[in-house]
Amino acid sequence: MSAPAVAARAAARRRPAALLWSEQGFVAAVLLATAIAVDPLGQDLAADRVLKHLPLALALVFALLTAVGRRLRAAPGSRPDRAPILRRAWPLALLSALIVAGSLYERVFGGVRDTFLNVGLYMPMTFVAAAMARDSESPQALLRAVAGVLLAAGAVMGALLIANYGVRQVYHEQIFLVIPLAVLCLAPLRRTVLHWLGGAFFLAMAWFSQKLTSYAVGALTVAYLLAVLWLPRPSARPALQRATLAYWTLLLAAAGGALLAALLLAHRAALPSGNLEYRLHTYAQAWRSFTDSPLWGSMFAAEAVRKFTLYTIGIARNMLPTHSDILDLLANGGLAGISLWALGLAMIARTAARGALAPRLRDAPEAPYAHALAMISLAAAVTYAFNPILLQPALAFLVWTCLGLLLGVALRRGPTTSETLPKHGVRKVQGHAWRSKTTAARAPDRPSSQGPRRRSRWPRSRPATVRRPW
Repeated sequence: MSAPAVAARAAARRRPAALLWSEQGFVAAVLLATAIAVDPLGQDLAADRVLKHLPLALALVFALLTAVGRRLRAAPGSRPDRAPILRRAWPLALLSALIVAGSLYERVFGGVRDTFLNVGLYMPMTFVAAAMARDSESPQALLRAVAGVLLAAGAVMGALLIANYGVRQVYHEQIFLVIPLAVLCLAPLRRTVLHWLGGAFFLAMAWFSQKLTSYAVGALTVAYLLAVLWLPRPSARPALQRATLAYWTLLLAAAGGALLAALLLAHRAALPSGNLEYRLHTYAQAWRSFTDSPLWGSMFAAEAVRKFTLYTIGIARNMLPTHSDILDLLANGGLAGISLWALGLAMIARTAARGALAPRLRDAPEAPYAHALAMISLAAAVTYAFNPILLQPALAFLVWTCLGLLLGVALRRGPTTSETLPKHGVRKVQGHAWRSKTTAARAPDRPSSQGPRRRSRWPRSRPATVRRPW
């Protein structure tokens, strides 16, 4: 083979794989859901009966086409293993089936239109997105495309938050897609001025949003940056330096938190009220429903909205949601429903912590995307603890898609232990060999003809201590 042919083949191997057209269709579905959720022109896109469910239909179609295409291109006799995805999040699959069954029963036999069907229909997007990320031939390109969509949406929402500051409140329920993007900007090991400006911009949206939920998401984002990304970095330093750095970091964080709390208390009148009168009334109704049937609730065969009787609001005939998806799971699913939800999230969190979010994978190319998806998922849980976003198709689509992409990346990496992930050299992770940038430069690949290095049978002898006579 000629030298130009060898050079061309080497260049082709180094060139990153492009997305399949079906994967591009999946990214287009994410883009459509984001556009519906952001709705920058105020066209009330989320109210359209067909458009609001179109992202789910497109994602399912393109995911099915992707799976069929990979099956046709696979080697004869090989079968893709889908069991790990279901095994790592089976409680969410069971909870989704219960919600769909109860909601359909209430719709068909009870004649109720406003049910929890959207909550159950969009929860399986976790498994669809996980399969797309785990089996993709170009996972970095897929994550980069989704991150580009989220960054563009976050920039638009941030600009509108600044423009409407002090005028009117916008993007309250969508804030989990804005502030956590600071992690995407600040997670890379090598950061430029643009990274710092982007991180500061998205963190500042916690203030411009002027909502208690935004303050909580902002504080959680800062805590994630400190505890998960910045404190574990100086592991190679001496123990005294690590302890000193952790001490001053925690001390400064506590001082900053105390200063912020003092400022908020001093300007208590300017803080958002949180509409506590409405929320406490609806939360009390949900709690009474739970105490009436604490084990399994109504099995989701109930209305997703309730008659608000304290005062007249003037919209939706005073039929309003609870404003807490977690309380809805507790009231209508009982201990069984809330346990399935908590167990499913805990299993995904454990898989991600042992895989893509492991500290030793901080220099991996997909680490910033994985940490951003983890932070978005945490912020989404905080948001739907106080807002009914899982009832809204576009927001529910984005919540479960981000969680599924995190699960898929974690399964692609696999668990990291001291045996599968040595401190230096090639990282062996369940069939994949990943080499860090630093070790790739100082430890070139070993020719295959030499074979693996053999370890000596004899232990290394320590030099004898020479004792000089006095």
